[in-house]
Amino acid sequence: MPNTQSLPNVVEALENKAKEHKQAENTQFHVSVARHNIREVNRELDKLISSLRDLRYYKTVLEGAFDGSPPTMTGSASQAAKKAIKTTQEDLLGNIQNNEMDDDVDLEESGGSGNPEVQLTPEVETQIGHIKSAKRQVNNVVDIIESRLESKRKDWSTKVGAAEELQEILGGKNGDFSRTLNHMHQLLTRELMDPSGSASNFVSQWNNAVSNWEEHQSLQSFDDFQAKHNLSDSTIEDVKTLSKSQKLTLADVSLDSLKEMKRVDELESAVELSL
Repeated sequence: MPNTQSLPNVVEALENKAKEHKQAENTQFHVSVARHNIREVNRELDKLISSLRDLRYYKTVLEGAFDGSPPTMTGSASQAAKKAIKTTQEDLLGNIQNNEMDDDVDLEESGGSGNPEVQLTPEVETQIGHIKSAKRQVNNVVDIIESRLESKRKDWSTKVGAAEELQEILGGKNGDFSRTLNHMHQLLTRELMDPSGSASNFVSQWNNAVSNWEEHQSLQSFDDFQAKHNLSDSTIEDVKTLSKSQKLTLADVSLDSLKEMKRVDELESAVELSL
């Protein structure tokens, strides 16, 4: 005669299996909660860390290349960021486990689908709020430093542009200075405002370029060139005319201006006069 189980035993076995199944579903759900919360925190932490990298780059460049001072709020923003980052994944997982794993989730009553919505825990929502607040503080400092660097960039671009204009008139006779100007132009337009680069490398290259710049004071602008060669204003105006691709004729140039141009080696071969 085959073995048969009494009805109570069958019911108990089915209940035990249902309980085990529910516990397995609860465990899977809580694992999903943990992963979701950690993933969201990591996403915000990545954004904060990216902002901190930008801050470190711009601060290093401002101080090292342009002798500038970062805003006073830099310190407090950095401290807020460090405090926000302090919570580790293990801490978060512990919070999630302590607050969620002991609570049974009624999978049948969660939206009627058996798949409850995975949400952030209150602790994680608070932590993310701290991270976002720190990121806003860091970004505010970055914006201020960027503005100061942009001002420096414009000032130097004007200086380099004037020197390039003079070099063009003189036919680029000083090759070393011409290379310096090209390098400075590249640093200002391509590398200065790119925080993905190396701040220390930029500072080193810029300071070397500035040292070379300072060795060629008379070539930095028309004013410096005029002072070095003791040229009159009218002669300088004639020289500037050349920068606009306008050819001078003898009728346009006074004898005094012509004499001044001829005694300056850089101008003698650069100036073309026609009858």
